[in-house]
Amino acid sequence: MIVRAARPEDEAGLAALAGASPDGGAVAFTAEQHVPAREVTREHDISECVVAEVDGAVAASGQLDLGTCRFEGEDVRYALLSTLRVHPDYRRRGIAARLTDWRLQRAAELAGHDAIVVAYIQAGNAASAGNARRWATQVGGRLIVTPVPMRRRPPRPRASLTVRPAVDAELGEIAAAIDAHYAGHDFARRWNQTRLAGWLAASPFPDPVNHYLVVTDQSGRLLAGLGLHEEGRLSSLVITHLPAHLRAANAVLHVVPREGRMRNLIADKAWFVPGQLGAARYLWEVTRWEWRNAGTSLLLTHDPRSPVHDVIAARPWLPTTSATVAVRSRTPMREETIVEQL
Repeated sequence: MIVRAARPEDEAGLAALAGASPDGGAVAFTAEQHVPAREVTREHDISECVVAEVDGAVAASGQLDLGTCRFEGEDVRYALLSTLRVHPDYRRRGIAARLTDWRLQRAAELAGHDAIVVAYIQAGNAASAGNARRWATQVGGRLIVTPVPMRRRPPRPRASLTVRPAVDAELGEIAAAIDAHYAGHDFARRWNQTRLAGWLAASPFPDPVNHYLVVTDQSGRLLAGLGLHEEGRLSSLVITHLPAHLRAANAVLHVVPREGRMRNLIADKAWFVPGQLGAARYLWEVTRWEWRNAGTSLLLTHDPRSPVHDVIAARPWLPTTSATVAVRSRTPMREETIVEQL
């Protein structure tokens, strides 16, 4: 077995591995890539994919992303471990541990030994939880993932509010609002005008896949904002297993399409002015309607204690899964701190 950084010629092997290795959590899914993985931009300073090669075949892979985030009141370097996949034919051979050790060593080389290490583990994924226990100093926090279906009818208009795309002249104000909104949250990235503009410009296509929407009052004052990423153009999630209670809910709600292929619109970078929850909810509902042809669901992964939880106002019967956060750090993660997804 050879553990090494992925190369462009691994693309076909990585795609085959993804199709054969569904996530082992409560909701099992595989990723169906529509563009080469190397063309997908990520919101990190450094992104690397590592593979385990056995007899010339890609037997396993994992992702390593590095950057800077907030953690317990300070700006720190992070190393995010994600997308660990081992082909069923090669499991129980210690390959997952080898890939993890390779990424931990690489993270120390690139970000230093003081960098915090982070991984998100879907509920029910015993293999990933066991792997995390080898290196994590604690596991805590909770993120919920609720795909909210797009609207079939437009929301009732509100004459005092206007929903529209953000313009370049507003990016500095928006970035400052995002940064302030998540100031006390663990794993929140820092935002400024340059970084937000770079995120909006990043796309593997001639046209953008990232967008920022705002809602304003009659005077043009910004009341709330929402980032939108057209993930469905880059990859689809093919659902291979739903627990019985989620299958029952989906039979009525049709969140997961009949063929099991979800094209998600990822919502993030959400904020609103204090006292303007209603405006933020209106922005969310208009987005569900106006972007209905761009995806099957609008998805915002968040801590249920976060203010944005009240924005989406997800009904309790919607299919929901959750994840915990595995962390290796010298400073403990406090239970009361709201967590974000890197």
